[in-house]
Amino acid sequence: MVRRRFLAIAFACLAFATLPANIASADDRQAAAGELIDRMIADLQAFLATDTGDVASRSAEIDRVLSAYFDMDTITRFSAGQYWRAANADQRAEYGTLFREVLCGTIVRNFDQLNGLEYSPGMTSTKGDKFVIVGGTFTDTNGGRPPVAVNWRVLTREGQPPRVFDIEIENLSLLVTQKQENVAVVRKNKGQFIALIEAMQARLEAPLHSN
Repeated sequence: MVRRRFLAIAFACLAFATLPANIASADDRQAAAGELIDRMIADLQAFLATDTGDVASRSAEIDRVLSAYFDMDTITRFSAGQYWRAANADQRAEYGTLFREVLCGTIVRNFDQLNGLEYSPGMTSTKGDKFVIVGGTFTDTNGGRPPVAVNWRVLTREGQPPRVFDIEIENLSLLVTQKQENVAVVRKNKGQFIALIEAMQARLEAPLHSN
C-alpha cells in the first residue's frame, strides 16, 4: 500500500497594496522550508555514513526523522480521505499507529536504495499561504540509476515550525497516491473504516521482502 518511491511549482497572486510585505513573508517561508530539507538530508547522510545495516537502528532513525521533519498528524488524516471523519477516536488512534509503522517498515526494507544517492537542491517557491515547494534532484553516484527529480511539499503555517507534508517523485504525489489507495479499500468494504485498519495490519504481517 505504501509505495517504495520516496517523499509542481506555483506562485501566489498578491495584491499590489500588500506586495512588499508578502514578498518578505514568502522569502522567509521559502528560507525556512529550504533549511528544513537541508537539515533532514544532512541528518540522513550522517546516519548513512555510520550505518551498519542493523534493522533496529534503521527503524529508530526513520522514526526520529518522521517525528522531526514530517507533519505526521496532518499526513495521517489526509491519507484516510473523507473517511477520517467517519472513524471514531479509537479507530483514528489505531490507524495512526499502524500507518506510521507501515511507512517506517517500508522505508527500512528499502533502506539500501539510499546508498550512493547524492542530493542537489533546486528551485523553491511558495504555493498559497501554507505551502512551500522545495525542489531537488537525487543522483546515483554509482551510475546505476538515472537522476530523479523530487519536490518536497512543506507546510509553513504561522506560529508553527515548517514540516514536510508530501513528497512528489517525478511529479507523482506519494501522499495523494496513498490516499487514493486507502479510499478505494474503504469504498470496497461499504465505507467501513475498520477495513482500512485491517489492511494496514495485514501489511505489517506480510513477509519482509514484500513491497
